[in-house]
Amino acid sequence: MKAIWVVVLAAGLGACAHEASGPKTVTELHQQHTWQHEPGAELQASMAKEFSRIAHRAGRAATIAQLAEAGYECTFGEAHEDYPEPAAVCTRSFASRACQFDWEVSLTSDPKTPDSVDETDTGFKRDCVGTGDDWPEPVKSAIDDQLAPMPDITETY
Repeated sequence: MKAIWVVVLAAGLGACAHEASGPKTVTELHQQHTWQHEPGAELQASMAKEFSRIAHRAGRAATIAQLAEAGYECTFGEAHEDYPEPAAVCTRSFASRACQFDWEVSLTSDPKTPDSVDETDTGFKRDCVGTGDDWPEPVKSAIDDQLAPMPDITETY
């Protein structure tokens, strides 16, 4: 009987430890990744999973506050008497010397449960110098021209 209790206790502690290992805020979610170098599919999957977990745990108002703190700008749908908390779509963009990063998240709430999060959706795009690190697909853009040789401007007239 003691062995069963030990197994149950160990499983419970393991579940608690697993829950605590992920980021607790949207800012921590951004800080846990190297957005320029990690594989895009892994970044997208992690962002979708972790943002959903954070939002469902925090609630609508706290999640929107976290998004603002992390540098996102949000737009909101139109409220209605049957849907008092409209959908929020939030975006964040950041550029380094090597890449342009764009994130988009959205969330909706259950109209029957104030300050809830019903559904979330995420998107991540990366456009880097060259096309090898672009995500989700290669993008030919102005940033790629930085690799082109400079034109010869030494012509004489």
